Amino acid sequence: MRASTPDTVIFDFDGVLLRGDAFGLFLRRTAFAGARLPLAVAALVLLAPIVTIPAFRPWAGRWVSRIGLLGRNADELRAELERFGAGLGAEPGRIIAPGLRMIRTHLAAGDRVIVVTACEHTLARAVLDAIGLARVELVASRIRGPRLIVHNHGATKMAQLAGQGVTPPWRVAYSDSLSDLPVLCAAEQPVLVNANARQVARARRLLGARLTTVTWLGGQAPEVRR
Repeated sequence: MRASTPDTVIFDFDGVLLRGDAFGLFLRRTAFAGARLPLAVAALVLLAPIVTIPAFRPWAGRWVSRIGLLGRNADELRAELERFGAGLGAEPGRIIAPGLRMIRTHLAAGDRVIVVTACEHTLARAVLDAIGLARVELVASRIRGPRLIVHNHGATKMAQLAGQGVTPPWRVAYSDSLSDLPVLCAAEQPVLVNANARQVARARRLLGARLTTVTWLGGQAPEVRR
């Protein structure tokens, strides 16, 4: 990955390009299917009180994913994630059409587009390839066997980008989550996607007049508010 340039554009993945949580869907539909379901239920019951505390959610997420992936070797898991991602990319209504159109618009304008996500890398890459975005760069979470070794969430996204030589400022950043405020703050034009009034108010306090909000629903053209 080359260093950042003035035309760098950052996109979040879940909630901006893909409806729902891709890795969560993989765990529910595949990793916790069949005989693993009782184990999943027990884990969720035990971790439920912890998940209510925002600071501990990443830790709880790591343990849930580790339990779901336990017993799979790296090659089997990679193949499962690739198959699931390809299927997810083809699933009706799963891809957020205005988000996909916006990425294509930036690519057509010659912008450098980087998808930066907490989703697992193999899974996110398979989705991007399936929807025709094979040349879009990706910075994502990483697993090794059943272990989550890099959880690319919150401020970790900034560290991961810096590790790849991509440093702020970037021209535009799109996200649906306030956990991405470090990424949004580093953009000349931060764009908050499908946010509620409380999220907008909090982001506005930090970002001021730079903030743009958009509503991207189904196949409709994006509605832009300032």
